[in-house]
This record gives sequence, structure tokens and C-alpha cells, in this order.
Amino acid sequence: MKLSRNSKISLAAFVMFDLLLAYWLITLFQARDEVENINSLNALGAVEYPDPYRLTPFQLSDQDGDPFLIDNFAGQWSLVFFGFTSCPDVCPITMSELAQAYRTITEIPDLPDPQVVFVSVDPERDSRQAVKRYVEQFSTDFIGLSGSEAAIGSLASQLFVAFSKVDQTDMDLEKTGHESHVPGLALIGDDYMVNHNVHVSLVSPEAELVALIRPPIRRESLVQAYTLLINE
Repeated sequence: MKLSRNSKISLAAFVMFDLLLAYWLITLFQARDEVENINSLNALGAVEYPDPYRLTPFQLSDQDGDPFLIDNFAGQWSLVFFGFTSCPDVCPITMSELAQAYRTITEIPDLPDPQVVFVSVDPERDSRQAVKRYVEQFSTDFIGLSGSEAAIGSLASQLFVAFSKVDQTDMDLEKTGHESHVPGLALIGDDYMVNHNVHVSLVSPEAELVALIRPPIRRESLVQAYTLLINE
């Protein structure tokens, strides 16, 4: 049957409408999935960046004295945490949770094992040997980094980590009558403290900052967040 010109135009219009409707429905479902994923990550304490931040070159040293450069992030997922070896509470708790999460992840089939990196923010006190002893308490697979304050700051600023020494007298602990509960703030000597952010950064195999996992870090939430983030 031969269609008239008007019939052809009408048919084309219906086809175009169907295509637009299908595109709209697909877009709607994708948007809904994205919202659900964002809500799920938020509940787990994770914040994903829509446009990952490409890291720029830096140079630190690992616990064996070998250089650790931006290329060491290439080809694998990395979980990065900044702390210091004499931290009495937040740092060892976070490292313990990271160790438990790491062991769980390595037992999950088809889930790539992350590279777990600890970066010392106390270059004056944390020697390479001290960092080595520290990370190996939690896992011999972990990487511990150290370097000058400027070198540490080069990577820290890219992962939205700030750190600084604080005079003990400035904290005025005696007025509070108890120790500070500020995350990442701990007494490390008679003269100063170290204040630093305590989130965990997720770096992609392309050496890009993909997400942050907010404190408190808990192994179950970390495993779930890691699984969601790398499977998108």
C-alpha cells in the first residue's frame, strides 16, 4: 500500500516521538540511578567528584627508601590516608579499619585489590624506619610514605588534606579538663601537636582523585563505598 505524503509525515512524526520518548525514559532512569547511587554513597560517608581531579607530579619516599611518584598510582586503585606514627587514637583506629577492609576486599572475587598508602604528616619525627615499622603493624602490603614538609604538602593539598603543628599551650587543654576529641589532633610531644584531616582519598588507576570517604572510617562502609565507586 502506497502512503500519501501526509501519511508519511505523520508516520515520521510518530517515529520521532517514540524515539524522543525512549531517550527521555532512558535519561530519566539513568538520572534516577545516579541519584540513588549518590544517596547510597552519602549514607556510607563517601563523596564522589563528578569530574575527577587529575594529580600533578610530586616526589616522596616509601618505607624502603624508593621514590614514590605520580606514576606509582597508575594502573591500580589506591586508598590514601594521612597521619603520623605517634598519634594515639584516630590514626591507629583508621589504619586498623583500613587493614580489615583491605583483607575483606582481597577476598571478594572480581574486585580489584587497592593499594593502601599511608602518608606521614610529621616529617620531623617520622623517619623512614619509623614509618616502615608503623605500616607493617597493620599490613605488610601497605605502603608508607615520608618526605619533607614541602613534598608532603604537594600531595596533601591535591587530596584536600591540610596539616599543621599547633603549640601545646595554644590548645589550653587545662580549661577543658579532658583531652581534645578533634579528629586528627593529638599530642605528640611536650611542645606541639599535629592537626590534620582524617578522610581517606580514593585515587583511580589514571592517577585522579575520584572520591573522599569521610571519618569516622569503618571497615564495612569502606568496603561498600569502594565497591560502588569502582564499579560505576
